[in-house]
Formats: sequence, structure tokens, C-alpha cells
Amino acid sequence: MPRRLSKSLTALWSLLLLLALCLSPALAAPTQDASLQKVLARFEAYTEKNRQAFGVPGMSLAVVAGDKLVYLGGLGTTALGGGRPVDGDTVFQIGSTSKAFTAAMVAMMADGKKLSWEDRVIEHLPSFLMQDPWVTREFLIKDLMAQHTGLAPHAGELQAFFGFNRGQMIASLAHMSPISSFRSAFAYQNIPFLAAAEIVGRHSGMDYGEFLQKRIWQPLGMSRTSLPKSGLATGDNVTRLHRRENGKTVMLSRDWPYKDWIYEFGPAGGINSTARDMAQWLRLHINRGQVDGKRLISQKNMDFIHTPATPVKVDLATGVLGQYCQAWIYERRGSAFTTIWHNGDTTVNHAMIAFMPGKKVGLVMLSNLGGVDMLDNLARYFCDLYNGLEPKDYCGKYLAKLKKAKPEDELPPRPKNPSPPRALESYAGRYYNPIYKTVSVNLKDGGLEMTMGPRRVRMKLVPWDRDQFVAQDVVDPELVQLFLSFESGPEGKMQRIRVMDLEHEAGGVFKMVE
Repeated sequence: MPRRLSKSLTALWSLLLLLALCLSPALAAPTQDASLQKVLARFEAYTEKNRQAFGVPGMSLAVVAGDKLVYLGGLGTTALGGGRPVDGDTVFQIGSTSKAFTAAMVAMMADGKKLSWEDRVIEHLPSFLMQDPWVTREFLIKDLMAQHTGLAPHAGELQAFFGFNRGQMIASLAHMSPISSFRSAFAYQNIPFLAAAEIVGRHSGMDYGEFLQKRIWQPLGMSRTSLPKSGLATGDNVTRLHRRENGKTVMLSRDWPYKDWIYEFGPAGGINSTARDMAQWLRLHINRGQVDGKRLISQKNMDFIHTPATPVKVDLATGVLGQYCQAWIYERRGSAFTTIWHNGDTTVNHAMIAFMPGKKVGLVMLSNLGGVDMLDNLARYFCDLYNGLEPKDYCGKYLAKLKKAKPEDELPPRPKNPSPPRALESYAGRYYNPIYKTVSVNLKDGGLEMTMGPRRVRMKLVPWDRDQFVAQDVVDPELVQLFLSFESGPEGKMQRIRVMDLEHEAGGVFKMVE
């Protein structure tokens, strides 16, 4: 994966392996208002302390207990060094917590007898194709959102950055090489969720956003939740986008050219929402499919969404059990209660939603700093507090680790005395890959530039060693970085480009187009 985008995405995906929420033995949860208010006050103080320590400009929080919204508020501001105060109605990107909405859509189709979780995908999406014919034939609808495809983690996700649409990304699965047997291992994916949404659209006659609006958001009163096409709106109560660079928080400009790339992954990570709206969503799950007497999803299918499907981490010695469900993570760690949760990171925003179904309590947190796991550790702290235990300083421990961490070098070691490249014009030409299609390499301002994808992303090729180059986005070199190796034939003419870390995507090979 490209350097910055890889770090941003893996900050999101790797959190799925933490599985560390609510680890404490269960005690009686606070039942009296006074006791609950003490928990909330202490949690707010701890949250604000760490918001400042981590350099998070602003965040929004909501807590639901006993089916009531018991806390809603904001801390900090929408923009670094300015903006307006964040509140419960501030709009944020919610990243991969969007996945649960797609699972809910499929559950609604199951309720309507339009499909079954056990149906083969090709029965509903005949064009669906995996590299292995047997896997294509046996791929069930429930496999689309259980994270056990057999593919490499995050396979094909770079397509969204380069502007490929959802249909193109689904079709690209046919060119993805597996790294494990089908259903044998956990590996986080986004593209299969696009296929699930496509199936819903075929049966409902509505596109993804229209279905969400009519069937979920309107019934729940989620009036500020949306699926935009061009990034966050510029309304009065909308957060700005921030990321970490060299250990510091940096705010991106409103015209940042990649503010909309995450929305190509709509069914897997492209929703915008608020803490107030997400509290309604949380109530739906806590109440197993209904809110205020309105049933949106049957109890049976809501329970299926939360049912473990793929082991992520199991340690019998300590009682750890963490499994991926249908867009949720089920966690149990030697305790008398279960936590169901998911998080999301969009490079520039971070989200966390978690609840304890047996106790009917949960929380939503949204922040405007991407690539930082603070919210996940805050959730642990809250769960300890709610269960009457003295919590550990989870955020403090994580912050200390973050400060000591050294930047990851995702490039191979460079020779002490690298060889210069050949004549630059010998590398110029057009190269083709079945997934990323045709890319062009041209002479530009005394160097080489590669143009890639429908978005026509321009990348400067920086010489590394002889026929090896580092491709960096011309507009935002911090975001994407690829390592390329040009390969020539016996006569010295370039025949292909090989891209490191894309080995499982049509081999990562781009062949010269004659």
C-alpha cells in the first residue's frame, strides 16, 4: 500500500486487532442517576484531558444507557486554532462504522424474503467473480461482510484513491490472488461490502444513499446524516479535516483534492453523521432492531448481524474471544458481559461506537483527527467506569507508546551508493494492469511523471536505484507513496513495471502497451 494512505488505513484496520474494550470483570452497573452522573462527569474530564494531550482539535460524544440518551456534548472546536465549538450536532466522517449500515440493509432484505444470508452471491449478482471458480460458486451473502475472503488485507483499496468507481472495484476481485483458503482466516476488506450494497440496490430498486435515507435515517430521525459525493459540506456546524504529520496535528485546506476519496467506499466507509444521530443508531442495536416502538429489523436478523463469524483473536488461557460478525466485532474476555463494537478512520477523522448488549449501554465518539486511536482507549476507560471499577490510564499508556514510536520505513533498504537511472526517455510509455488499467509514464520538467486512474492522479517518480523509483503524489506527497521497479527485456527495452505491495493485485505487474 502507498505510504501515507497505508498508514491511515492500517490505523483503521489494525485497530480491529486490539480487541481490548471492557476487559474487566463485570460488577453491577450504576443504576441511580447520581451514580451515573458521577461516571459521566469523570469520563468527560478524562476525555478532555486526553483530547488536549493528543492534539485533537475537537470531538463529539453521546452515551446511551437504559435506552435513554444520558449524555450528548462536544469538546474543543471544529478547526485547529479556531472554528466553532463542537457539539452533539457537529458533522464528522464516521469511516468504517458505516459498514454496519450496509449489514442492516442486507438484514432488511432478509426480513423481506428478498434474500437469505445463506444464498450464493452469484444468485443475486451474476457478474460477481473471484479468481478461484470454486470460491465464486460458494461465496455466500454472509461471507461478504465477515472478513474471511482469503484475500490479502485491504486488497484493492487503493483504487478508491485513484478514482475507480464501485462497479470497477467489485469487478477487480476477479484479479485478486488469495493468500489463505476461503473462510480460513481473518483479513480486513472493504470491496465485498460494495457488492453487498449492490445486491440490496437490485432488490430494492433504490441506490445505496436513497435506501439509507428512506429505510433507516428518516425512521430514526437521523436528519444530519448523509452520504455526500464531494466530501464534507461547508456548513456552519461541520468539522474540518486534520491529520498527524511529524507528530503534530495539521489542518488540511478546504480545497484539499482528496477530501472525497473515502466516499467511493460509501457502503464500507463513506457516511457523514453526528453524535446525536449515531446515538439513535446505537439505540436501534441495543434494542435489537427497534426504537421507540418502531421495528426496523427483526430481532432474528439483528441478532445475526451481531453473531460471531470469523475468529480474530482467541486465547483460551486468558479467556479471550474476539470475532468479526457482520460489520461488528464481538468481544468477550473472561468477563460476564459482551462488548460489540467497531471503529473507523478516514485519514482525517476518527470514529468509535461500542455497546454492551447485556447491560443496554453504549457510547459513540467522533473526532476530527485521523490516524489516532485515542477514542478506542477512551471506550475502554468508560466501560471500566460504568462497571464500577477503577480504570487504568489507557490513553496515557497509548500516548507514551505513540511518542516513542519511530516512523515506519515502508521502502526497501537503499544502497549506500545507488546507481543512476538509465536515460529517462527509456522508461516512458504506457503500461497496463487488469485492476488499475493503463498508466502513463512521461518526461516532465526534466524528470519522470506517472499518471494513474480515472482521477488522473499525477505522481512524480523519484530515482532510487537504477531501475527503481519512488512514486509520490504531486499534490500531496505525504498521502501516497509507491515503490516501482522497471523491468527490461534482453534488448534493454522496458517491458513492465512491478509495484511493491501490490503483489496480490494482478501480481502488481503493469505490462508495456505496444
